Amino acid sequence: MTVLVTGGNGFVGRNLIKELYKNNLVFGKIINISRKNFVSPFVSHSYMCDLGFTDDFDAQFECLKFVMNKHKPEYIFHLAGKATVKMEGSEPFDIIQDNILSTQKICQWSPKGARIVLASSVIVYGDWLFNPAPSGTPRYEESYKTEPTSIYGMTKQASEGILRYYTNTGKISGVSARMCATVGRGLTHGVVYDFIEKILNNPTLEALGSKPGSTKPYCYINDLVNALMILSMKKDVDSEYNIVPDDEISIEEVAKSVMIGLDVHKDIDWLGDAANWKGDNKLISINNDKMKSTGWVPEYSSREAIVQAVKDSRIKK
Repeated sequence: MTVLVTGGNGFVGRNLIKELYKNNLVFGKIINISRKNFVSPFVSHSYMCDLGFTDDFDAQFECLKFVMNKHKPEYIFHLAGKATVKMEGSEPFDIIQDNILSTQKICQWSPKGARIVLASSVIVYGDWLFNPAPSGTPRYEESYKTEPTSIYGMTKQASEGILRYYTNTGKISGVSARMCATVGRGLTHGVVYDFIEKILNNPTLEALGSKPGSTKPYCYINDLVNALMILSMKKDVDSEYNIVPDDEISIEEVAKSVMIGLDVHKDIDWLGDAANWKGDNKLISINNDKMKSTGWVPEYSSREAIVQAVKDSRIKK
């Protein structure tokens, strides 16, 4: 069998490809597509393609189509894209091209019957469930409406719709993996990565917002990769699945967890709500029962994931 991974040069992609290689009796040949040069002992072929390229008169536009026709992958993990809610300069245009157009190309040019796992995000839900906050502790479920509050969230919502359309036509078998913030060895960006650098190099830790900051789930990379593998193999499973731990924690708790992992403790300097990014969600609380129904069980809580990720970062590569 042949598996194609887009965005294999990223944090999730590298960890997924390594796990796919360990399961080579199931997946066999591994093909990677990245925007930048990618060298890995775990892939059979690697291609440099800009999946958001829009000029259909240029060969780069159909780079993915060439790879699909040559290798005819049976499994496709579409991880490539731009993930940010911060809007500066041309970023809204780049996000739309990288996320929506790339998904259209994947679905349109994939071999008939291919199994596609799309990397989506829990931010597609938006803030509606918590504004105003009802009594109790509600959690977003996959059947709930999606009202994203950022361009990035809207591109993921649109990508899910594209995948669902092609799945409903019978051309492909597709599933959207609604991922949360993911941490672990090899982390390259995000609040945990930033906190590690700030705690090690500054007298105090600056944090966006007001105490205790936003509250979100954090998934350990091993738990996410295991979920993606499960979703790829269960072809009777489609639509959308939340991949999150059983809890969520505040930015204050994230900071304390990073300090525990580093064994370094410093004061937190809160920058106030005016410093928050527009479109960022203050509270993300997600139900994972549907994903658990596939047999998946997260090994790490949000706090455990962060502490382990910090310890991972201290291991020399």
